[in-house]
Amino acid sequence: MARALGCLYMAGAAIGSASVLLPHIASANVAALWTNIGLAGAGGVLGLLVLRRAPRWVFHVALVTGTLVITRAIYYSGDGSSFYSIWYVWVALYAFYFFRRFEAIAHVLVVGAAYAVVLDLTGEALPVARWLTTITTLLIAGVFIETLVRRVRRQRARADEDAAGVTTLVEAMQGALRATDARHTRVALCQTAQRVTGASHCALWEPDPDRRRLAITAVVGEGIGDMEVSLENPGSGVAEVFTTGDPRLLTDLEDSAESFPLMARAGIRAALWQPVERDGTTIAVLAVYWQVAVPALEGNVAPVVGLLATQVAVALERADLLVRMERIARTDELTGLPNRRAWQEELRREMARAVRGGHDLCVAMLDLDGFKELNDSLGHQAGDQLLKHVAASWSSAMRASDFVVRYGGDEFAVLLPDCDLEQAEPLIDRLLAATPANQSCSVGLARWAPGEDSDALLAQADQALYEAKRLGGNRVVSKR
Repeated sequence: MARALGCLYMAGAAIGSASVLLPHIASANVAALWTNIGLAGAGGVLGLLVLRRAPRWVFHVALVTGTLVITRAIYYSGDGSSFYSIWYVWVALYAFYFFRRFEAIAHVLVVGAAYAVVLDLTGEALPVARWLTTITTLLIAGVFIETLVRRVRRQRARADEDAAGVTTLVEAMQGALRATDARHTRVALCQTAQRVTGASHCALWEPDPDRRRLAITAVVGEGIGDMEVSLENPGSGVAEVFTTGDPRLLTDLEDSAESFPLMARAGIRAALWQPVERDGTTIAVLAVYWQVAVPALEGNVAPVVGLLATQVAVALERADLLVRMERIARTDELTGLPNRRAWQEELRREMARAVRGGHDLCVAMLDLDGFKELNDSLGHQAGDQLLKHVAASWSSAMRASDFVVRYGGDEFAVLLPDCDLEQAEPLIDRLLAATPANQSCSVGLARWAPGEDSDALLAQADQALYEAKRLGGNRVVSKR
């Protein structure tokens, strides 16, 4: 307000100076006009340098003062129709821009009174017509600028709301992207959708491998978990959206001719289904549900949900990538068996379970006999084929609770929960019998002793394996 007022005063001083220096009517009081220019310049300095922290009433006084300065310029110009009267428009524009409507109208009334006086004093011809035209113009210009200002402010408020929604979305998405596993990522995405839409329920629907059915893989809200729909079901909104790739809003399920018994169970009244796409293919549907009818989506809900669906695709791709990376990190590339890292995790888990339940636990280390000679004579490709066959044969011969890994090279390790040495030996014999290509192997078998750490247990199994190899291989040596 201070800056605008100061600039108007300074502009008046500059234009007033130019008007005095340029040719003007002979009846003008030049000395008085120069004092007027000085008053305008002083007002500009005050506005720009002093009034920045002034209370609001000071600006009303300053604007009335500006009206009087303009009126004084008209009077001393010697012409009631002086071009100085155009400056009254500045008063109206300023008032309608910065003040409430009734305050702005009051300033226009002050202008009207001042102009009426100066028209009377200068003896202007047709004063009523000139006064009416000037004041009407001021009101029209003021109302017009007020309308523009209100529109801009509404747009700004809407932009602020949109920015707040996007900020909420970004913050929530950051939380979703911090999730370290696929399940938590999906739940976090649904929580984000619920937060930015104010919905009662949110769910993520994803297809089965055959893309014949959709199932809820994550949900926020009670009553709609563990649901499936057929992709061939014409009465399912989520199936339709997944098939067509077009978002759909159903504002009131009770007024719809379609049947949604699954949603009715949870008291759902309105739904928005947003397709989640990757590379132009729908990979999921983000469903947002309300327990009240929604005549129309307010504000930026629909665009935000669309943006969220884009982020969901990124987050799901990241979650799937994490799953694949975790699987790769725990899997031996050649044989497809778990690797040493997975072995260490599973061994610690089984040892903890054995402690809690008082169960027995055995570990076997297996080494293929003559593997180096096979590689040297037939090549590494033949050795790799043998390792693959051995891994496949042993995996199918084990119990569901057993755990076999490729420990390194031609060495394998087997975890045998819930059995002692006497029970473990027949299980190892079954593995040896399943070994392909008439291949023999040496086995070191050790039983875990309560209180023993994993390194000590593996050392026992390694020592037993070394003993089996020293005795010529193709045998099982047990410890404890």
